[in-house]
Formats: sequence, C-alpha cells, structure tokens
Amino acid sequence: MKMFHAKSFLPFLLFCAPSVSFAYEGDPVTNAVKDLAYLQAAPARLNDRPAAYLAGGLLGAGVLVYSFDGQIRHIAAKNRSSSLDGAAKQAEKIGNGGYELALLGVFAGAGWAFGDGNLTDTALLAVESFLAANAAGTVVKYSVGRSRPYGEDGKRAFKPFAFKTVHTSFPSGHTTSAFAVASVLAARYDSPWAGIAAYGAASATALQRIYSDKHWASDVFSGAVLGTAVGRAVVRPAEGRAGENVRFFPVYGPGFSGALAALPF
Repeated sequence: MKMFHAKSFLPFLLFCAPSVSFAYEGDPVTNAVKDLAYLQAAPARLNDRPAAYLAGGLLGAGVLVYSFDGQIRHIAAKNRSSSLDGAAKQAEKIGNGGYELALLGVFAGAGWAFGDGNLTDTALLAVESFLAANAAGTVVKYSVGRSRPYGEDGKRAFKPFAFKTVHTSFPSGHTTSAFAVASVLAARYDSPWAGIAAYGAASATALQRIYSDKHWASDVFSGAVLGTAVGRAVVRPAEGRAGENVRFFPVYGPGFSGALAALPF
C-alpha cells in the first residue's frame, strides 16, 4: 500500500467516532502474549450452542472452499493480465508486515499529534492483534506444513515441521495480518464505511495471494477467519474484558489438517 493511501484513510478515521472510548493499558507485545494464552485455553470454553453452531458453520465453509481449491487456482491463472498484475503488486503490500506496522505507526503518531487518543489506542490494539495473529498463524503454518500451489505437489500435500517456505501455505500469513488489523479498525469505529474500507483492503490482499499463486483459496479463507477472530478477541477484552466467546482449535480429517477459529458476530 502506498503511503498516499494511508494519508487518504487517516482523515477518515479522525473524522469517524470510535464505538467505545478507553485508555490502552500496557504494551502491545506483552498484551499479545496474554492474548495467545487466552486463545490457547479457548477449546475448553467451547460449551455454548451458538458458538458450536458457528464453529460448525465455519468448518463446513472451510471444507467447501478446500474442495474447490484446484478450480479456483485454475480460474485465477486463466484470468491473469498486466493490469491485474499491477493491482496485485499493490494489494500485496496491505498484508505485508513491514507496511502494516509502518501504517499503524503513522496512525498512532497522528493520534498523538492531533490529540486523538482513540486513534492512538486503536493503532496500538491493531499492533497487538497483528502480533498475536501472526504468532498463532506461524505455529499453525509449521505444524500443518501444507505445500504452496507453486510447489506443484497438489492441495493434499502436507509435510509438518518441514521448515521450508514452500511448505508454509496454511494459513495465509498476509491474509491473517490484513484481517487482524482490519477487524480491529472495523470494531473500533461506528461508521459502516470504516468496516467496508478496512475489510475491503484486507480482501484485496486475500485475492492477491490466490492470484499470485502463493496460497490455495482455503489457506486464504482460514487466514481471514483467524485474523478476524484474533482481532475481535483483542478488542473485546481490551474494552470490556468480556471476550469469552472466541474459540480456536485444531481440525484434522482425511487428507486435511488445520485450525479453526470461531467468533461471535
């Protein structure tokens, strides 16, 4: 994402009213570690029916996407063009950790400069979400060891703990990062346009990962769910310490392994 995109989005956030006002406590790194401990214990809390239904629905959707991984890859390859290549190059930056952290630094600095503590707090929450989501996603990546599409091993190739880039397809890290930040921005501001802009940018990254043959569609779907789940888990406890409905647990089946995050809407 070029910096003029950040500058155009910044006045919008300054204009929008936050949904909840609070003072950020602690630091993003320490809080992210606490979030991971909370997520690790989440399977023990999978005991209410709505959450179970949501988990089942997300699992079913994930399996459905997984079943069409090959077809979706074929469609993406068939529709490549020079104009889409250029757009994809920009979309990749939205989920790139360096660009994201730089952008959040701009937001935090602007909040301090303009006396908007809510913008600074939102940026710190987004950094916390980014760190926690990527830590969880990295553990899953190496534990699952799914081969990337360009490896030409097929969508059913899993080599856990191979520690090679070609075997770190699931979930998509860029997508996880983008949705981890987008979910915080969307949750923190009342304006539906803030959510549309944030999730729209994150979705562009998700599509880019498929278009560029870096990930299968199911990798992207899982990254979006994981990032969103962590982002909502981060915002809810921070604002009310009542985030008791987020679930994160492994999923295994014939020819498939991964993780599922369930979150309330």
